[in-house]
Amino acid sequence: MAWTESSTIQRSLLEWAEEAGWDRLHGDELPRDDHDVVIEGWARESLVALNPELGDDPESTDLVLHEINQAVLDAHNGLVSANERLTVMLRGDHAFTTINGEHVPRRLIDFVVLENNRFTVADEVRIAGSVKPRRFDVVYYVNGFPLVVAETKTPVKQQVSWVSAAKDIYDVYEDEYPNFFATNVFNIATEGLEFRMAPIRAVPDPDSEIWAPWGSTEDDPKVITGPARVERSARLLLRPEVILPILKDLVMFRHARDASETDIKFLPRYPQFEAALAIHDKVLADGRGGLIWHHQGSGKTELMAFAAARLLRDDAVVEKFGSSPTVIVIADRKDLVRQTAEMFETAGMPRLTVPRNRRELHELLRSGDPGIVITTVHKFAEAGHLNDRSNIIVLVDEAHRSQEGKFGDAWRAAVPNAKFFGATGTAIQDKDRSTFKLFGDPSDPDFVMSRYTPEQSIADGFTKPVIVEGRSVGFSLDKEALDEAFDELAEIENLDEEEKVYLSGKASHIETILSNPDRVAAVCADIVDHFLAYVAPLGQKAQVVAYNQKLVIAYARAIEEELERRGAVMFDGRLREVGVVMHVADSKDTPKEHQQYLLTPEQEEALKRRFKKVDDPMSFVVVTAKWMTGFNAPIEGVLYLDKPAKEANLFQTITRPNRPWKNPVTGQRKDYGRVVDYIGLAKAIGTAIAGPKLSVDDEGELNVIDASKLAGKFVADLTKLLHLFAGIDTVDSSFDSLAIAHERIPDGGTQRTEFVEGYVALQTVWEFLDPHPMLLPFKQQYFWLAKVYESIRPKDVSKAFLWARLGAKTTELIHGHMNAVVVKSMASRTVTLNAAGLALVKRIAEQLRLSNTSPDGQERTDVYQQVLDSIEARLHRRLAEGESRVYKSLAERIEKLRTRAVENVEDSLAFLEEALRIAQDVVAADRAAEAGDEEELERLADPKRGVLTQIVEENTPQGLHQIVPEIVDRIDAIVGEVAYTGWTSSDSGDKSVRRELRAVLKNYGLPIKGDLFDRIYRYVRENY
Repeated sequence: MAWTESSTIQRSLLEWAEEAGWDRLHGDELPRDDHDVVIEGWARESLVALNPELGDDPESTDLVLHEINQAVLDAHNGLVSANERLTVMLRGDHAFTTINGEHVPRRLIDFVVLENNRFTVADEVRIAGSVKPRRFDVVYYVNGFPLVVAETKTPVKQQVSWVSAAKDIYDVYEDEYPNFFATNVFNIATEGLEFRMAPIRAVPDPDSEIWAPWGSTEDDPKVITGPARVERSARLLLRPEVILPILKDLVMFRHARDASETDIKFLPRYPQFEAALAIHDKVLADGRGGLIWHHQGSGKTELMAFAAARLLRDDAVVEKFGSSPTVIVIADRKDLVRQTAEMFETAGMPRLTVPRNRRELHELLRSGDPGIVITTVHKFAEAGHLNDRSNIIVLVDEAHRSQEGKFGDAWRAAVPNAKFFGATGTAIQDKDRSTFKLFGDPSDPDFVMSRYTPEQSIADGFTKPVIVEGRSVGFSLDKEALDEAFDELAEIENLDEEEKVYLSGKASHIETILSNPDRVAAVCADIVDHFLAYVAPLGQKAQVVAYNQKLVIAYARAIEEELERRGAVMFDGRLREVGVVMHVADSKDTPKEHQQYLLTPEQEEALKRRFKKVDDPMSFVVVTAKWMTGFNAPIEGVLYLDKPAKEANLFQTITRPNRPWKNPVTGQRKDYGRVVDYIGLAKAIGTAIAGPKLSVDDEGELNVIDASKLAGKFVADLTKLLHLFAGIDTVDSSFDSLAIAHERIPDGGTQRTEFVEGYVALQTVWEFLDPHPMLLPFKQQYFWLAKVYESIRPKDVSKAFLWARLGAKTTELIHGHMNAVVVKSMASRTVTLNAAGLALVKRIAEQLRLSNTSPDGQERTDVYQQVLDSIEARLHRRLAEGESRVYKSLAERIEKLRTRAVENVEDSLAFLEEALRIAQDVVAADRAAEAGDEEELERLADPKRGVLTQIVEENTPQGLHQIVPEIVDRIDAIVGEVAYTGWTSSDSGDKSVRRELRAVLKNYGLPIKGDLFDRIYRYVRENY
């Protein structure tokens, strides 16, 4: 019997549907004519059952069905608009005309009690009309409305795939019979090996992220693949309890803004679906909130739109809290607010407000009006208490950034009973900050409500792998000549030793090196070389991250000059352009050379749109902070990084180019993003990729501090400190009052020391507790002490003047003695951040528990260096305790690994795999040493011989076991003598090793053929 689509995946879809509660019929058994889209008898039956008042009003029932059928027929004039209209009808939001001329909303589907609906799945559903009749493989009906169409293909034809099924839907069925898709929620395309879902009018493409996989964030994409993933996807998605929530709340439409765009329908991806429902469930359970930790670029802004829509449309939320909710969406930058608001507006979100200033926000929240409010975190400053309602839901974007400290305190104080949900791609956990503690719910596993990892996102195709390419920017420094020149400058300027130390220290800054004109020119020339060779041919754009604003301008000008010198033009002959985006203050103190880059929000938005267009010559944008995070431009193919970054900012930065993109002109898709690193990536790239985790010890710290007791201590310490200023009116802000305060704490006196130490301790407690209500009565006195403290802090005006006078000369001296600046590609510093690479780096980081700082406090140059140095740090610690054969052998393995050249992706992964094995052996050696396990230490001391011993022991007669070590020694020695580098690829080398192995076995009376020889040979080939 041959495998066919009907005997394999099509039949399985029907069987899985039956198990999920669908009634199964053949298409010919449906009570409909071939030209019907809606099964009118079933629709009428449900309409009357869900709207009992229509039972005695058949004419109004006919009018409802007539209006539905007219909307279905209207799909021939535009499928997306017809689908949007029918989506509103199916949700019950449309008011139908009655026979008496009234307009009354009607329920077509029961979204609350699912059992009140008719769920039917049918195969081979025929449709006929003015064109050729067609058959749909599987159709899922709810109350007679076809909500899902599944097109299946055979899994055993090489030239047939899910794309073939998707093409049939897009090119044939939707084109010839758009009316059948007027009530559609989504389509399915599968051949049994892959499973994809998409909204109507989704262009099929093998790499399309619109035709999206479905699954669960609990699944490992490396484990659940192929037919198993198809079954898992179908069973998860094609259930009434999933399809109906998507239809009711999570279907959105993005409307065209101009003639160059078209209306589109978009749907949630499965991690967005899970998180949106989890937020909704937690709100209904009156939970405190939760943390959504999803990979950068996987659609957190859309997730917030889906969550807001579900909360605002659900009557259960109104019933729970007595009124409609207010959803506050918080971003930390104005441009992100604009970006978020635009997305919400085009998605047709109801009751949307974007306050222009603090006053508008405060008035809006005091009013208690329901709806969506999108704002920055900064507008909550000085808000005080605004509203006590518990049905305020706060959704915080980029929850790892400025949402802590005073800003986080401000919005929590403004709406203290709200539920707070944080969405981030880069959670932070260190001694000062914790995204887990700020947003996490202790009842959630590891304080995370929803987790979607980089590996899952890349495997699903929602984001692309990123290759980080290392660069070495070298130069020679004539130190002796520089010292002589500096001494000469000091003599001319009559500088004392302290002033010399100050000037040299001030100049010994990374900015001095980075701002060298020769270095700027060399780096920018390399940037243009790389861009023209690898990025421009693909139609992609580039982002350059420079150290500061001065260097942003320098890089922009240098790149412009390089592009002009090389005649780098677009396909239409226009010269490529360079844009600059940075925060420029509109004030008289802003340097003149910066003022030309002062952009209004509208101008910045226009630049962003230009950058995103493939035919616009705006090819580069140079930034220092703006657009380095939170900027979403799929056309960005490369990010050139020449600014130190670490932890969350590092990870956010290197994932800028990871968005999928298709060139609309050539049809070519982005395979991966690039980051070209000129600075030496921050020391913790391994930790940044692995991501933080709240440890068991951390969990215990969450509630160990009694805030009331700490507040009581604060008041006691404040009172003690105020005794130093007894009799001084702390409300008096005059100069005389300040002068008297200074007299109480004279410079050099014990009172000054007591005040400084006491205030610093007080400040720490205040920042921890604020805005605790017990602090409010003492706020004015504390701030008075803070001003006194600021007034006595030393201000070295002379040193600042010295730098203003001689800083430029000192910097010029250093630049003048930096010679031979050369930019080199460093293949050994190239890290491939695909799913496999991410997993390996993460496992190494977890195995070694890589810290955020290196032992010597210096920056690491690359991930390989960090991994090796971290392993060696452990080895040196053990070797320092005494001679140890095992640790010496591990050190030798590290040295061999260090000298290996990493030239391509495959070698990169092989390097990481070997590093992981060594890391595991180091940890095993530590444990064996602590346990006194000499046998394990011996195996680890020479892992090759340890494995050979095991192989020989398992295949040696009992009587010969005592001479196993001798056999292993002989094999090890012989192979060491005969084998040479590359012997495995040489026929003579391979024969020589085989011959010697057989000779050893024969000498000890062991078989020279069979399992023993085969296993020894395979092991020797792989490890010698």
